[in-house]
This record gives sequence, structure tokens and C-alpha cells, in this order.
Amino acid sequence: MTKTPISFGARLRQLAAERGDAEAVRFLPAQGEAQILSWAGLNAMADRYARALLARGVRQGDVVAFALGNIPAHLALAIAVWRVGATTMVLDPGIKTETAAAMKARSGAALVVAQGDGLGDVSLSEFEALANGLPETSVEDRVSTPGKIVLSGGSTGLPKMMCDDRPFTRVPGASWGRVAPRLGFRCDQTQLVCGAMSHNAPFTWAQNGLFEGNRLVLMERFDAVRALRVIDQYEVGFAMLVPTMMVRMIDRLEESGATLSSLHALYHTGAPCAGWLKQAWIDVLGAERVTEMYGSGENTGQTTITGSEWLAHQGSVGRGFETEIRIYGPDGALQPTGAPGEIFMRPDDLSGRSHYTGPDAPAPERDADGFQSIGDVGWLDDEGYLYLGGRRDDVINTGGVKVHPETVEAVLLRAPEVSDAVVFGVDDREWGQRVIACVVPKDGCSLEETALRRFCHAQLGPQEVPKVFRICDTLPRDGFGKIRRKALRAAFVPAG
Repeated sequence: MTKTPISFGARLRQLAAERGDAEAVRFLPAQGEAQILSWAGLNAMADRYARALLARGVRQGDVVAFALGNIPAHLALAIAVWRVGATTMVLDPGIKTETAAAMKARSGAALVVAQGDGLGDVSLSEFEALANGLPETSVEDRVSTPGKIVLSGGSTGLPKMMCDDRPFTRVPGASWGRVAPRLGFRCDQTQLVCGAMSHNAPFTWAQNGLFEGNRLVLMERFDAVRALRVIDQYEVGFAMLVPTMMVRMIDRLEESGATLSSLHALYHTGAPCAGWLKQAWIDVLGAERVTEMYGSGENTGQTTITGSEWLAHQGSVGRGFETEIRIYGPDGALQPTGAPGEIFMRPDDLSGRSHYTGPDAPAPERDADGFQSIGDVGWLDDEGYLYLGGRRDDVINTGGVKVHPETVEAVLLRAPEVSDAVVFGVDDREWGQRVIACVVPKDGCSLEETALRRFCHAQLGPQEVPKVFRICDTLPRDGFGKIRRKALRAAFVPAG
């Protein structure tokens, strides 16, 4: 295998030549039968899309945004964008028209392709019609610089845009350096893609999988029982999940009948994982098959941890992996071991660090030595293991006591009748902030505030127990399982 960096487009062309009609993607639509796409077929689709991009005037260095669901066209269009040397910006397929227009203006995108009509410059059906009508001329594999514009969560206002300016190439067998094998990622395996590729982590891991010759099992829509059965049915070896998915899957594991014997790596990221949930998966899979990474779209650095390490450091997200970590107090002083504060990280390879781009791009929050914060708080133990305390802006100050919403959510999710929960604070004349909990009951269960309050009192401090419980049918989580606390808090009108 070559050790020379190549583009994603060139790598797909290489694999298509080597593997031809072998299966590259097994697409599982929400309704209907599975669809199979070969390596040659995926490469041909990427070529058709690349010709259509060129016909639409896209050139090397342009930005192409697309708002597509978890469908094969998402995979092929991304590679087509890179094939012509352009930059991808993935958008949520449910994005509002005005938001899509604003993001096009902010990024200077040359084209926006959307699954639905009237959302972008061209609908996917129109784009495919153009692609299918063009002569089959050869397309040169160019190199994108940068490869991707990554978006922040955008909990309030428009998302921030981030990118790094390195040529978008990788070395086969080492598509993400040493961190990927640390997390159980392997080449030439079967890989489950069940998180929304409109978010950077599922998008990145899906494309890394193709680059490394993995067969992708692509779910159009996440369903806990189906995901569990799919792992057995297609002998999935690697799956990236977020804690919301893990809760739903562990609740339905017995019902599914899945053994998960093929799954050598359950890698989770994206949000803090409650201790009971992590332990439950370790009990099912064994410690060495559960891995975790903590990082950010800004590429400020990362931590990793195996299940075995976690058992010795319960609650930790691991030690810095090719990364140094500092904890600063409110006064800007370095915190000693065990003392909480704001997390600042510095990766060993500073060239991989992203920068904010576009109008009103914020300046990074860094110290004099280049350690950067993304607003998370936490502490280090005496072995250098990091423990998270939530987002700096999400901490609730109630009656002079600081409450971390993740702590309360972890307890609520242990209640037998609760399937989902989110906790946040709202202004309160008496308490400064009042702790609010929105909870969703499991199917067939009913929830009573009295029982929930009693459950919380048994496991939380008095100030951590929510003052208000609201029973909801669903919570506004995005396709990656993340909740937008700020938006929910802004829309919340406290009872009483």
C-alpha cells in the first residue's frame, strides 16, 4: 500500500479499479429493501456528480454546500466536490431556507445542493438529471485546500465556520494518524454509519471508512432495534455512537436478540456519557471493546480512553492523546490536580488545528503558549486523566450552588420510566436560576413529578434536584443526538 498522501477522489478511483463490483455501501432506507452500491458504482456516481459540478461552474477552491440526508448521494457528492478540488460544507437537510441562504452568503459558496425543492440553488433530483445528461468525459482528481468547512453547533444564531488550510489528502492505512487505531478503527472491515452525516463526526468517519476500504452499512434513519440487529446481520466490526443512541440501544438490546459478537469496537463521542451507561455497555461487550474520544471541531486536541482505563478512572474521558492539557481557574491561574476550571488544550501537531473563518469570525481563546479553550470545564486527576464538568455557559448557579446539568441528566436517565432528559437553568428572582428538567417517558410508561422528584432526592444534592419537571413527547435533539440547551431555555416559559 502506498505511503504517499492522496486525495479522497484519487483513493476511491484506486479502490474502484482494484475491487470493481465488490460491495462498498449497503444502504438501508427507512422504508423498503436494502440497496447495494459497488466500488465501481460509487466511483461512477462521484464522476457523474463531478461533471455536473463543473457544468454548474464550480472550480477548484470554491465552496459547495449540500443539505442531504443519510443516502448514498451524500457520500458520492462529497467525493465529487473533493475530486474537482472544491471544499465541502455539510448542512442539515431540515435547515430553514433563510438559514441556508445565510450560510451560503457567509461561506461564499458557489453552489448549494439540497434534497428538498426550493431549499438551495438546485435540488438533488435536478442535479442528478444534469449529471445523467452529460457526456462521460474524464475528470481529473484535484486536491482541495481546505477540504471541509466544519460548522459549530449554532445553538444560538448562525453556526461558526471552521477549517484548516492543509491540502486535503491522506495516507492509505493512516487516514487519521494514530488516533483511529487507538479507538478500534481498522481498515477493510464493515462499519456502521447510523449518525446523521450532516454532522462532522459521522461524516468524517464515514469518509475515512471509504478511504480505508471499509464496507459501509448506511442507515438512512437511526432505529435502536434495527441498528442492533444490523450489527449481527452484516457482521459490523466498528460503530460510532453518541450517548443518546447508546441509551436507546441498551434499553432495547434484549428485545432485539442481538449478540453483537462481531463488534470489536464501540466508539462513542459527541456528548458526556453517564457512568451507569458506560458500565452497562462494558458489561455487555467487555472493557476492551468500548472506546471514547473527547475533542472538538476546532481540532484543539483530544483525549482517548479505553474501557479498561475507564474502570480504573470512572467518569474520565481519558488522557491527552498527542495533546497537552491545562486547567485554568476563573482568575486565570493554573489549577492544581483535582481542582475544576476551564479546559485548555494544545495538540502536538499545530498544523492540524482549525481556525474560524468567514464574516465576524471570532478570535480563538488561547493562552500565551497556544493552549486553546472551547468553553468546557473539568479537572485532571494525578495521572493526567480528564474529567468533564459540562459547558462553561451551561452551568446553573442556583442559590449560590453551581449545578452541572449533565450530572442531573445522568440521574434522570437512570429512572426506569425515562427515555430522554435535558436539564437547564432559567432566571429566578429567589434562586438566581431555577433548575428545569424536561423528560420524555419510555413507550407505554407514564411519569409523575412526585416520583421523579423522589428519585432525584435519593441521588442528588438538594440544590441539584429540579424545581420544575416538564413531561414532553420528544426533545429537540439534532441528528447527532445533541440538545440545544440555549435555544430550549430561550423558548421555555416556566410554569407557575
